[in-house]
Amino acid sequence: MKTPNRTQPLPPSILTIFGMSGNLAQTKLLPAIYHLLAKDLLPQDFSVLGVFRSSSKSLDHVLQQVEINLLRRHIDVDERALRKLRSIIHPIIMDSTNQADYTLLSQAIAAIDNQNDTPHNRLFYLAIPPDIFHNVIDCLRRAGLSQETTSYASRILVEKPFGTDYDSAKQLIKTMKQHVHERQIYRIDHYLAKENAQNILTFRFSNPLFEGMWGKHAIDHIQITAAESIGIDDRGSFYENMGALRDFVQSHLMQMMCLVTMERPQSLHSKQIHEQKLALLNCVQPIAADRVDTQTARGQYKTYRHDAHSPKSNIETFAAVALEIDNPRWRGVPILLRTGKNLRAQKTDIKIVFRDRTDRDIPPNILTIRIQPQEGIAIHLAAKKPGFSDELQHVAMRFSYQDSFEQDAPDAYERVLMDAIAGDQSLFASSDEVLRSWQILDAVVHAWQNSPDQPETYAAKTDGPLSAQALAKRYGCEWFADTADIVEPTVTIE
Repeated sequence: MKTPNRTQPLPPSILTIFGMSGNLAQTKLLPAIYHLLAKDLLPQDFSVLGVFRSSSKSLDHVLQQVEINLLRRHIDVDERALRKLRSIIHPIIMDSTNQADYTLLSQAIAAIDNQNDTPHNRLFYLAIPPDIFHNVIDCLRRAGLSQETTSYASRILVEKPFGTDYDSAKQLIKTMKQHVHERQIYRIDHYLAKENAQNILTFRFSNPLFEGMWGKHAIDHIQITAAESIGIDDRGSFYENMGALRDFVQSHLMQMMCLVTMERPQSLHSKQIHEQKLALLNCVQPIAADRVDTQTARGQYKTYRHDAHSPKSNIETFAAVALEIDNPRWRGVPILLRTGKNLRAQKTDIKIVFRDRTDRDIPPNILTIRIQPQEGIAIHLAAKKPGFSDELQHVAMRFSYQDSFEQDAPDAYERVLMDAIAGDQSLFASSDEVLRSWQILDAVVHAWQNSPDQPETYAAKTDGPLSAQALAKRYGCEWFADTADIVEPTVTIE
């Protein structure tokens, strides 16, 4: 399987950040740019245009917050990189929904082109509420900023949510395509940019031991979990319009499912990867309206209504679904996805549970791919305990990125920015993938939205609602604890 050549130097680029004073810019984007500067990985000609609604003095506050965030993560601040970060940022005071203000943005881009005597690729990062995406993209088009030439590219980077159901996503995509081409749209799923998520395809297709076992003949079921140990904090208004299903399952979890179950692409180039992901999604059976109760589980942690200042809220903070893939490789293998807030532990992982073909009722072998924290892979095996008995103990053979490689793995947003600058869409969801993901879950979205029943409540710092355990049992499975870090019960084999 061929891999794309990334040895070419990155082109001169201008990154315009709409929402420069927001949380995303302060905690993710600017720290990522800082780290890339510290590693000398950005193009030599690289500038940031930060869009503020009020005084440019806001830039001082934003950079102070960036430094505070670095210190909170126990990172020694590189003063050279921090000075460089400040020097490449040019604040622009404008209303991003006012067409007339885009003259200021056009002039700023032209000034950088003229100063460096070279055209720069234009990247526009929409770190703004999704309800004004359309306005901003329309203003960019009218200002001529989204148009591409033979001298430079123009790209739009957008954060999820990509709609709230199938119909809204379809309309959003239709609207965006009226202004820009699909090749210009970079829909960000930062989970796919995490190092071990990127490693999934390499692990599957570069290790013959596992590639030959990857299917229904050897795998019993697959579990994908994204658990958060915190509640909603101050995101109550956002979460009231989203919920766990829309926030995580439709995007992050289904994209990771694609990487785990898709067929081998001809190469790791963007086009071939997206073709195989879409082919896989087209084989996933949409959850029918009359199957919502049997293929899903939802819950709400007990203090959510208080935290969200919404005393009658029926929004779920926990969602689990069981999916079925109707193709020769995976037919009959349950795919269990779950996510939730205020759970026992903070972790995102994928568990491949292998079949027990011995009929001896022993714990299964499990392959765990840990996405975060402590990225790595563990294979769970039975081993004889030292001594004179035949007592077995479940043990883990571990691979850790931190222990195995000298260099630190880049942050997900570092990879997002580098790929966008390079024009590599491999880690960004395509329009067809987004629509198919919504189509698979659309009946669930509307059933939960219209249900008069409150989601099952669960206590904080637990594994979620009991209905999630019942869901797994209906498919002959159980949710496994984090077996990479715990010792399983011992069994004796006669």
